[in-house]
Amino acid sequence: MKDYIEEMSFDEKLDKLRRGIVIPPPGRINRNLDEEMVYEIASQYITRGAFKKGDPTAYRWSCRRGVIDDMCSHMVAVRGGQSHEDG
Repeated sequence: MKDYIEEMSFDEKLDKLRRGIVIPPPGRINRNLDEEMVYEIASQYITRGAFKKGDPTAYRWSCRRGVIDDMCSHMVAVRGGQSHEDG
């Protein structure tokens, strides 16, 4: 798939984006995620929302496997746009 995307012209990629087809970044194509890799990815984010937006594939992976709480244990709890870090 990576070769296919690299061979596409700019106009072809733009056409796909206009039709709502998302082209993943090269580093995310065919990733074989495991718990260690997802934790490493999650550790780059401060909130679950940022994790979900920044790497939706890793976020969904951890949700499907029931380890989302473990992956996000270091994160700050945010509700209603305010941090609940101090309790």
